[in-house]
Amino acid sequence: MIANRLPVWKRAPFLRLLIPLIIGIILQWQFQFPAKLSWFVFSFFVLLLFTGFLLQGFARFRWNALSGVAVAFVFLSLGSLLTWYKDVRHNSAWFGNYYNEPGLISVRLTESPAEKTNSYRSIANVTSVEVEGRTISTTGYLVVYFQKDSFVAGLEEGSQIVFSKPLQEIKNAGNPGGFDFKRHSIFQGITHQIYLKPGEFVVLSEKNKNVLANILDLIRKKTLNTLRKNIPGEKESGLAEALLIGYKNDLDKDLVQSYTNTGVVHIIAISGMHLALIYWLLSQICRPLKNRRGLKWIFPLLVISGLWLFSLIAGAQASVVRSAVMFTCIVLGESISKKSSIYNTLAVSAFILLCHDPFWLWDVGFQLSYAAVLSIVIFMKPIYNWFYIKNKTLDFIWKLNAVSLSAQLLTTPFSIYHFHQFPNFFLLTNFVAVPLSSIIVLGEIFLCAISFIPFLASMAGKILSWFIWLMNSYI
Repeated sequence: MIANRLPVWKRAPFLRLLIPLIIGIILQWQFQFPAKLSWFVFSFFVLLLFTGFLLQGFARFRWNALSGVAVAFVFLSLGSLLTWYKDVRHNSAWFGNYYNEPGLISVRLTESPAEKTNSYRSIANVTSVEVEGRTISTTGYLVVYFQKDSFVAGLEEGSQIVFSKPLQEIKNAGNPGGFDFKRHSIFQGITHQIYLKPGEFVVLSEKNKNVLANILDLIRKKTLNTLRKNIPGEKESGLAEALLIGYKNDLDKDLVQSYTNTGVVHIIAISGMHLALIYWLLSQICRPLKNRRGLKWIFPLLVISGLWLFSLIAGAQASVVRSAVMFTCIVLGESISKKSSIYNTLAVSAFILLCHDPFWLWDVGFQLSYAAVLSIVIFMKPIYNWFYIKNKTLDFIWKLNAVSLSAQLLTTPFSIYHFHQFPNFFLLTNFVAVPLSSIIVLGEIFLCAISFIPFLASMAGKILSWFIWLMNSYI
């Protein structure tokens, strides 16, 4: 009880480390400080902290008052260094340092080509470039567009192609205040693009694909085949694929726009809601292990493994990885019997994610996800307490609405800034779409589990198709 009355910054010590880290990331991107300066600041304050620990008596007491400032500068400079090294243009092996038109370029596809209106699109890693007759190993990514009549059947993740056509640097459209596509691409390590026509490239026979990627790709394909085979209706099947594993190539564009306009597009993206369902399902299945003294350690191992396996199958997108890290922190905290503050758990997960990729700070999904969770934590109870309802069913309905209302308070500024619109129907749509989509996701997991029994799988698929049709029609 006393702990709950403490200020947030005392209940969440990691928050005091996260804030200077974020400031350092922003300052580095805005001003592009040289790495030597950041290393100097980092080393100076680390040495200062070490010296402070050696002090004794009154000098140590005086130093404690200043140690917080030194810690802040350590993590501020750490954020700056992480951002500098994450920028692919600062990598000595970046192909842009060696590329000289029209040198021979070898690339490896990092994803299977997706069909677009007039082309096939894929992301590729530039593995080597030819410079003055020498082949130099490189890194860095580019977008590859294949003209439709030049597309080679069998191209997939891991396929290697060679070409000598000049690359085009990715640029913005030039509209003031428009989406900064160049920055968005750089954050993903992508700096160039290429459009390949028939005869302008050669596909190598060998494929560079690791064992884990092969296994995950097989699972994804098996899951997609199961959903497509058993769930009738193109719109229904396309939405089912997006809901379960984040595959969006078969989504109907008009349907997506409807979900966006009504404020429930978040249920299509694999995010915290999906991981929460997987976490709940795994917790229920593994609950018997939780109460056995000798097997307690197996519970967190199975739950965390299940969460990360689902995250990898879903494509390991930023939103799902972020949620997986968050739930991993929760599971580990519970396994060692320490009920930490939710603010600290959020701060820890955000700190880990930004250390892995500081550019996620600009990711809209990252911002909306943390804003939504934080908003629910802060405002859900006060809003829920507006009304006291004795009827359990009506009380449950009001609780759902309270969650939707509270989540909108901090996410609305981000929505207006990024999308220049506010979904007026979010309360009505979330009330139906959130519980219905949860039922659908659990039903899809059940469908995949019984897919080896054709009759049951077909029945389950038809029921799921009806549920998805109902949700689509309502939206």
